[in-house]
Parts: sequence; structure tokens; C-alpha cells
Amino acid sequence: MFKSLQTRILLYSLLIASVPLLILGIISYGSQRSLLEKDAKNALNAGSLNIVNETYSYLNERISDVKLMSANSAIINPGYSRKEKSDELKKFIDAKGNYYGVLYLDMEGNVIADTSNKMIGDNLAKRIWFKEAIEGHEFLSDVYKTRAFSEPIIALSAPVYDNSGEMIGVVSTAFRLEGLWEMMEKKANEISDKYPVNFYMINQEGIMISKKDPHGIMQDSALKEMGLTKDKLMGASLTDELYSEENGEKIYSIQPVHTVAQTENKWFVVVGADKKQVFQPLNDLLTRYLTIYSIVFVSIILAVYLLTKTLVRPVQELVEATEDFIGGKEFIISDKRSFEEMEKLNLAFLRMMETIEDREKEIVRTEKLKYVGQLAAGVAHEIRNPLTTIKGFFQLLKTQDHDKSLIEKYSDVMLHEVDRVNVFVTQLLDLAKPHQLEWEKIDLKDFLDEIMDTYTSSIPSSHVRIINGMTHSVIVYSDRNRLRQVLLNVLNNACEAIEARGQIELHHDSISQYIRLVISDDGKGISPENLKNIGMPFYTTKPDGNGLGVATCIQIMEELKGKFQIESVPHEGTKVTLTIPTTNRLIK
Repeated sequence: MFKSLQTRILLYSLLIASVPLLILGIISYGSQRSLLEKDAKNALNAGSLNIVNETYSYLNERISDVKLMSANSAIINPGYSRKEKSDELKKFIDAKGNYYGVLYLDMEGNVIADTSNKMIGDNLAKRIWFKEAIEGHEFLSDVYKTRAFSEPIIALSAPVYDNSGEMIGVVSTAFRLEGLWEMMEKKANEISDKYPVNFYMINQEGIMISKKDPHGIMQDSALKEMGLTKDKLMGASLTDELYSEENGEKIYSIQPVHTVAQTENKWFVVVGADKKQVFQPLNDLLTRYLTIYSIVFVSIILAVYLLTKTLVRPVQELVEATEDFIGGKEFIISDKRSFEEMEKLNLAFLRMMETIEDREKEIVRTEKLKYVGQLAAGVAHEIRNPLTTIKGFFQLLKTQDHDKSLIEKYSDVMLHEVDRVNVFVTQLLDLAKPHQLEWEKIDLKDFLDEIMDTYTSSIPSSHVRIINGMTHSVIVYSDRNRLRQVLLNVLNNACEAIEARGQIELHHDSISQYIRLVISDDGKGISPENLKNIGMPFYTTKPDGNGLGVATCIQIMEELKGKFQIESVPHEGTKVTLTIPTTNRLIK
């Protein structure tokens, strides 16, 4: 993997080009995310503070209204009747338009005046807002429902003093929440131009007192929805950091609400936003970046591919030219223009190839001379001995009387030596001269049976057992006489290699378009030093051999479009494999 020059250049170029883009993208993404988080923090905190300030002003205005009602001349004057007091209070709330109704209670908590005329005579002494007002405080209650009104209300209360400064009762108003919700929504809309926000006001118990649906007062649900507890709510309100839900889907700014009146519980304004909406610009940026990155990446791949192809093409051409040269063709430099270094490399290769050709010619010439020398030495050795014998006997005949019996004896010896020379010359001709082959279809099983029948009867070693493993017909294409010559030579060598009792085994296997006939013996084997020289003319380890047998077999098998292979392990035996064609398509 990644071994080719083109692949490596492509990979390294992509890494060099992509890594900076990736790092830049990561840095840009982190920077944009930080900016968006900061922007969201500023927007939500600013929105919540604006709502808090408006809420503070709104509630304090309602408290001022209650204080004004508590100081109304009709309320503090004991001379006014209950109806006159109620009518006076009704005029006041009609003018303001933010109230459901107003109650006036005596010091025992009995309702003396009621603008709605629904609670006259009721005793509300147990209400917390009454108790706080009796203590001399202006008081703001939690949100709650009463039987007098169909919608939830917030009660405001204040003590009533007469002209002498003595407390004579309590005034309490139930103001409308819609005005508070509309004010909060108006302020929230100022930050919702970037992304939608949700807002409400809760107390520390989790009661939601302000939302778009005025009928939905949810006990504890606000805290649960946000994953808050009372302690977390208090902690979040004391810092400017945004609070994030446990599931991380929403973020909130939580700010405490302060009033000039005492309250039943602490109040908090909550402004929240969906993180997906907050980071939508970042997601859009990421999508655009990935699109650009993909385009750039593909462009880089294409550009680098074309570049590497331009760079690698001359190298590939040089490799192909070198392989052609190895295959015996002429080394030719491409005439296409390339970069300077590659042209220099081509010229250097050309000079190297010319040098190699010169060296090869020198080596071939040296090998030919060496081979001719070996051949001459072998021929001289093989012919000199018979000629020396013949010469000696001629000299004996010359110096001795002409005894007929002696002449016959010497003549037989000289004829035998002449036959030796003739056999040697015939073997040399077999090795050197190509024969006119007679190709034919041969059933290898029948052919081997025929050879075994004739060979075993004249086998030179009776201690050798031959096992023919060819059990079924196999068709080969060969020259019958030349193939027979090879097999007989191999069998003779195998018999001579077995010094004690042993066996020769023949078996075969098939490969594509060939049969491999294996002749193995369990003789003494051949040492590695001798094995590497087997097949060289005149190389032999036999005292009376001339080293032409195996060389002739190799030559014959090449003529028969096959192979002659020999393997041997010392003291274990030798295996000869003859590869023979099974189809005439291989014959040219």
C-alpha cells in the first residue's frame, strides 16, 4: 500500500493541502462558536435585564397606585358610606385600567368595600397580604386564584391611615397580568430578531406567574422543565453566565426582580433560547465551509493527480524501457519533453544501458571462450585416450613379428577404441545439432509400459525395483524416440545411483496444458556442489562418464517444448521432473 510514486505524491500533497484547511476550519469554527455564545449571552442578558427593569417599574407603579388608593380621601374619611367608598375605588381602577378590583378591609379583616360587590362581608384576615399590611408594609403576593375572578391574579396590599396617622384598615388590589405579559413580550421581541426566545417570570418555588397563556399557572413545572432546583435557581440568578439545560438543548438568562414592596417569595425573570436557533448561523457557516472544503479538496485531488501524472509518466516510461531492455529489446529514450532532472536521468540510464550492453558482450565473449576451452579440453580428453591406445598398438605391431593371432587381438582393441570415438562424436552431434522431430500423439501410460517391459529385462542392477504409478491413460504430444532417449538416460542414472537395494518410482500430476512426469529414486543423492554443475557438458562424477548425458536430456526436452528439472538431497535420493506438453497448440 502507498508503494507507488504517484500514490505517495498524491497522499503527501493532500495532507499538506488538507491539514492547514482543516486546522483553519477548526479554529474558525471555534472562534465563530465563541462569538455566537458571547452574542447569545449578551443578547439574553440584555433582554432579561430590560425585562427586569421594566418589571421593576411596572410593579412599583402598581405599588404606587395602591399607596394612592390607601390615601384616598373617601377611604380615610369615616364619614363616607361603604357604597361611596366602593364607588370611589371603582373610579380609580377604571381610570388606571390595570385592575380587576379593589378591596377595603377593616382592622379585623372584614371586607367593607368591594368594587366587584362579590366579597362584601367576607373575612380575609388569614391572607398573608392582609397580615403584612397590618404590620405596616406594602406587600406583593404570589400569583393565585380566587372565587371572585376567573383568571389568576397578583394581590397588592397597603395599610390605610386616617388623618391623625392611626391605622384604620387595609387596601388590596388584584391587578391584571396581561399588562405585565404584554410588557415582557414587547421587550423580548427586541432580542428575537436574531432567533426566537421564550420568557416568563417564576418565583423560587417554581410557580410560573407570567406566560402567554394566562390560565396556565404551573406549580414546580418550570423548575423541572429547566432541570433547576431552588439552589440552582438562586445560584444562576447571581451570575451573568447563561444557564444550560441538562440535555443541552436550551440556554437561559436568569435575573432576580426587586421591588419597593415586600414579597411573599423572590421573583426571577427567565429568558431562554433554543441552542439550535442560536447556533444556526454557525451550522450554516459550517455547511458553507464544508461545501467549499469539498470543492477545494476535489480540485486539489484533480490538480495533484494531473501533476503526479506529469511527474510520474517519465519515470514509468523509463521503467518500461528498462523492462524492454531486460526482455532483449533496444533501450529507447522517450522523445517527449520532460523536466530537466528526468532528461538527465534518461541520459544517465542510456549511458548505463550502453555500458551494460558492452559488459554483456564482453561477458558473453568470455563465456564463449571459456565454453570453447572446456569443450576443447573435453573433446581432447575423450578422443586422446582412444587414439593413444590405437597408436600404442600400431607401434607394437610395427616392432613385433606378424603373428596373425596377435594382429587379430590388437585389431579388436583398436576397433573398440574407434567405436568409443564414434559414440562420443555421435553424442556431441546429438547435443549440438537440432533434429527433425516427428510429433505425434502418445498415450503416456502405454509408452511407459512399453519402456518398462524392455528396460526391466535388461536392467543393469537386479537389486533395483521400478514402480510405475501411471494407472490411467494420459495423452501427450512429443517425439517418441527423443522422449524414449531421455527416459532411458534418467532410468540408467537412477539405477547407477542406488548402491544397495532400492527402488525407482514414477508418478505424474497435471498442470495447465502440461503433464509433469516425476522419476524419483532413493539412491545416494547428489551433493549441492555437484548439483549446481549438473547439465554442464563434460561435467561428471562417474569414472567412465563423459558428462554429456544430462546435457543432452536438457537439450532434448527444450526441443520437445518441455522442461528437465532435477532435485536431490544427499543420502535420501534424487527426483527428476519431465514437463511434457499435452496439446499440440504449444508446438510451432
